[in-house]
Amino acid sequence: MRVEACCQALLQYLLPELDPHRQGLCVDVGVGTFAFYCELFAQLGFTTVAVEPAPTEQLRAISQRHGIQLLELCLSDQVGTQTLHLGQFASVANANFSSLSADWFGASGRTQTVPTLDLAGLLERVQASQITAFKLDIEGWEPVVIKQFSALPDALLPEIVMFEYGGGSSYAQRQSGWSPQFLAGTLDCLKTLQQRGYNFSIMIDYAPGSRPKVFDLQKLNLAEETPFYSNGVYGNILSLRHHRYSEAHIQTLCAPYRGGLINWLVGNLVLYASSRGRSS
Repeated sequence: MRVEACCQALLQYLLPELDPHRQGLCVDVGVGTFAFYCELFAQLGFTTVAVEPAPTEQLRAISQRHGIQLLELCLSDQVGTQTLHLGQFASVANANFSSLSADWFGASGRTQTVPTLDLAGLLERVQASQITAFKLDIEGWEPVVIKQFSALPDALLPEIVMFEYGGGSSYAQRQSGWSPQFLAGTLDCLKTLQQRGYNFSIMIDYAPGSRPKVFDLQKLNLAEETPFYSNGVYGNILSLRHHRYSEAHIQTLCAPYRGGLINWLVGNLVLYASSRGRSS
C-alpha cells in the first residue's frame, strides 16, 4: 500500500462527514518534510494547527498561505525542553526520523535541544474546544502522547485519531520500530484509545500485497491478539469514535493505492459518486 497517499485520501473523504460544519480543530503533530496533512486539513476548510520542531521552508510557506498555526516544538509529556535525537536513514541525515527517544532506530548520535509541551498545554495554547482530527507521527514517541488522552474530557477527544507504528523491519522480525519496547508502546496506544471508546478502525500498512485492515477496536482482545500483518512494515492506524463504514466501502476507497489502472478508475468513480451524494 502507498501508505500516506491512501491515508490522505481516506481523510479527505472522512473528515467532511465527521464534521460537515467544520466546527472542530485539525492537528498535525510531526509534520515532517512531505505528506503535509496540515495542508490537506486546511484545504478542506478546517482550522488547522501544525506541530513541528524543525519546519522546512515549504512548510512555512504552506502555513502562511493557508493560515495554519505553526508551532515549532515537540509534543511530549513535559513542558520545557528536551533532547531531540536527529534522524538518519541509510547513514544519511533525514529529519523525518528524528525522535525524542534515544533508542529509536532512526535516531543518530546528533542532538539538539527543543521546546516541548504536553497535550494539555498544547490544547490550551491553541484554545481548542472541539477536535475533529489528530494526526500523530513522532517516531516512537506516539505512546507518550496518546497516554495523555486518558485525562482529556470527552468534549476534547478527537473524532478521529491517526498514529504511525512500526518501521525499520517487519512485525515478524521484532526489530527496530517493532522491537519489544516500541511494539509494547503501540499496543499501549490501542489500549488507551480502546478505553476512551474508539471503535471503528482502519490499518494501512506498507507491506507488499497488503490490503487495508478494518476492525472494531472494542472487540480486539489486546492481551491475546494484535491487528498487525506478520509481514507488516510500517503504517498508520485510524480510529473513530462515532462513525462506522462498511469494509467494502473502505476497500474501494483505498483501491487506487494498491496499484493498477482498473483499481484507480474504480476508486475515483466511487469517490465521485460519494461526493455527489453528499452534495445533493
